[in-house]
Amino acid sequence: MKILIIKPSSFGDIVQAVPCAAALKKAYPGCEISWVVFKQWEELFEIFPDADHVITWDRKKGVKGFFSVLKEIKKTEFDVIMDLQGLMRSAILAKMAKGKVKLGVPGMKEFSNILIKEVYPENAKINATMRNLEPVRFLTGKEFAPEVNIKINDPAFAVIAGSDSGEAVHAGSLGRFAALMPFARGKGKDWSIENYLALIKLIKSKYPQLDIVVLGSKNDFGKIKSDNIKDLCGMTNLKGLAAVLSKASVAVGADTGSMHLASVLRTPSVFIFGDSDINETSPRIGNFSLLVNNENRKEINKIKPEDVFTEVEKWIK
Repeated sequence: MKILIIKPSSFGDIVQAVPCAAALKKAYPGCEISWVVFKQWEELFEIFPDADHVITWDRKKGVKGFFSVLKEIKKTEFDVIMDLQGLMRSAILAKMAKGKVKLGVPGMKEFSNILIKEVYPENAKINATMRNLEPVRFLTGKEFAPEVNIKINDPAFAVIAGSDSGEAVHAGSLGRFAALMPFARGKGKDWSIENYLALIKLIKSKYPQLDIVVLGSKNDFGKIKSDNIKDLCGMTNLKGLAAVLSKASVAVGADTGSMHLASVLRTPSVFIFGDSDINETSPRIGNFSLLVNNENRKEINKIKPEDVFTEVEKWIK
């Protein structure tokens, strides 16, 4: 059985869609899953092995990139095609691909449901992880609990980055540590740097032997200035990030792809939610705490460092 999943982006959304592939492997043992993903995220499928074939979409090439992906897809006749992105561009790909059954998730947008059958549209507002499992439920008539399969035992995963001296830094060289991921792309998600600095002081005052690692992009390096941290921003590819997070005692951050990765790796995770919809994007796999300002989600900075530390300490203990 050949199955195509179209879910090209983004980091966190892909992590929340991966349980669909795991459920398909359970429902149809021996099935072959192909996954369409934007080039910048293709390395994720070295971490999540349920996709047998990864079809990369270079969106920097614009229309040319789209037709290159379409050409690749059309080489195979699929038994099932699932559009988990639910946008017009993904629906056009699904429509033009060769497939016996074509399904879209609840909550398809941009009138994409005109092209592809939207399953259980009444469930458009349910949690994203559960929503991505709905096409499998539609196919099989069975409920599947969200699960993921993980592969991080390859020694290459352990490499974080080269140090200033040119020597490789390995995740295994870190002691016991907390991982902070302070930087979010979406508006209204960032807990302030001042709050993170206060949290760092609280952690170090109670647990002086616990290292604190800050993770983010290259542009985030140096944004948090403290003698109590190891700044690894920009030093990890996706595999290195997974290696680091898998060894952390606790992860702290906003509603980001990195935090969702930590959660499915079953690293204890403290999510600080801002303006994103906690009901839609909260994790469903792993060990986690969810913090939100219930009076006004937009005022994320009113979540106190002391409250975050309380949750962090629960997991450290």
